Amino acid sequence: MSIFFKPYEGNRPFLFVSYAHRQSEAVINTIRILHDQGYRLWYDEGIPAGSDWPACIANHMRDCEKVLFFLSARAMESPNCYSEMCTAARLHKKILVIRLEKVPVEERWHPILDNAQDVPLLDSPEARANAILGTGFITKRYRTSIMEKIPWRVLGMITSLVFFLGAAGVLGALASGAWTPFAQEEPALEAAVTPEPTAEPTEAPTVSFVDGADSFFPVEFTYTLQERAVRRALGLSSSDTVLRSQLNDITELFFCGNMATTGMEAIRRDAEGNWLVNEAPVVKGQISDLSFFQSTVYLEKLALIDQPSLNLSGLNGLLMLKELSLAGSEVKTVYDLDNLPRLEILHLEYTKVQDLRVLSMLPSLKTVTVSRDMLPLTWKEDAKFEVILLQDE
Repeated sequence: MSIFFKPYEGNRPFLFVSYAHRQSEAVINTIRILHDQGYRLWYDEGIPAGSDWPACIANHMRDCEKVLFFLSARAMESPNCYSEMCTAARLHKKILVIRLEKVPVEERWHPILDNAQDVPLLDSPEARANAILGTGFITKRYRTSIMEKIPWRVLGMITSLVFFLGAAGVLGALASGAWTPFAQEEPALEAAVTPEPTAEPTEAPTVSFVDGADSFFPVEFTYTLQERAVRRALGLSSSDTVLRSQLNDITELFFCGNMATTGMEAIRRDAEGNWLVNEAPVVKGQISDLSFFQSTVYLEKLALIDQPSLNLSGLNGLLMLKELSLAGSEVKTVYDLDNLPRLEILHLEYTKVQDLRVLSMLPSLKTVTVSRDMLPLTWKEDAKFEVILLQDE
């Protein structure tokens, strides 16, 4: 019998399982015990063939309530695991760390795992499963209900039967005269009694938000330039409220200096080193804090050209990003770009970056564009991406 089981798919609370695939047997044997006890779990064996893998991962991470992370040396080395857990931290998901090996936690993982609950190293799947349940991290909220276990076909049959019996009862009551819905009542002989006035409520009713309600809160923009670009992308006026859920519709954003545009074709650098947008000169931009972009989870193209010192960790979790331009910005290292699994094109021309070795961790990267003023450069000999040297103007 296969150790794999069908991952949960639905809109009830469930747990996301993150692990290194080379240790799948130890992980699956553990979570199968939880699954057999009725807990809702999703892991990446649930991705159908031919699906958009990063998008599927991102959607399930967004929809889950908590995360089980199986910690090992291979998991810490895995770009996919790191990307998943960065996204979990960004979305403020609660994390339970289950140790599979005695291994120190790398420094870059500390911001993600420092506040997570921890299950110590245990030898058997049974012991790990019992320890997970013993932490109280997984509650009855994540258990499958009796109604969920009944197949939809059976529920349909039961509903049809109840409807049939109810209709038969109504027809029988009409036929016997026991129920006459259209008969007029005789006027009452007693004096009418004036109803007492209803007291006005003293307190406003309590409003409860369901999971995901924060998607309908207004967006708080870090920079006015970002707000203008987002409104343009969404076709909204300056008086319209921008909701967080609307950011899911944005796939492209382009910033050059103090201006935003709708595409890279409008941006160029002249022979004197000045950046132009639609042939109009720009002044150096002010975007340095990139945390806002973590809300644009479906962003595929992003340009941050001619900006000040950038904290690239703000781009963590952009699992859909395919093209990124940092040209002309004050960037010295690309270390924090190691968790963009779909990134294919990277523009680094006219930056101070010289070490490209960390980019070998990006599985989809195809081209990196640089300029002569950046030479000499270093990168791994077995790197799969191509370094393109930009020709002088």
